Amino acid sequence: MFLNNLLIFSALAAVGLMLVASDWRMRIAGLASLYLVGFIVIIQIWPVALASVKLISGWMGIALLSTSMINSMNQVNSHRFTSEAVFRFLMAVLVWIVVVAIAPSINEWLPIPYTNLYIGVSLMGSGLLFMSLTDDFIEIVLGLLTILAGFDIIYSSLEGSALVTGIYAFIIILICSLNGYFSSVVSDRKVE
Repeated sequence: MFLNNLLIFSALAAVGLMLVASDWRMRIAGLASLYLVGFIVIIQIWPVALASVKLISGWMGIALLSTSMINSMNQVNSHRFTSEAVFRFLMAVLVWIVVVAIAPSINEWLPIPYTNLYIGVSLMGSGLLFMSLTDDFIEIVLGLLTILAGFDIIYSSLEGSALVTGIYAFIIILICSLNGYFSSVVSDRKVE
């Protein structure tokens, strides 16, 4: 019970860090901690080898994201106003309250542990919120990866397939690689 509550609060704290932080390094650190929380949640159900594939592929994607951010021209830390950070955090809290309200009814459809369901749906809702509040390409990719991390926690609780794990790892690395390509294209167009 204590571990489940700790996992829920650490996942919500990582998403809160991603939403509020203005430095891209802090947002990527929040995503890295989300993958660690996802690994700990999935390791309760799956063997260590399959769960570690998800952690390693997520962290490889984070390394690709970091490399593309370091190499891009868009390294300037976009300073966020305090009101924007407060608004983002309060919207995330609203999403989490809605998830608390709808999680019991979703749990009737999906016979998975409540912790996995709550973390998964919270990450999916927060990732959707993260994607919708910006036009910055890296933040859209971070939101997409957050949605996929939440979906992965829910799906891993239902199905334990090695093939799906490999495809998921490929998708994560592909999205992060495409971020490197598209961020360089976007920065080249901004220079002209």
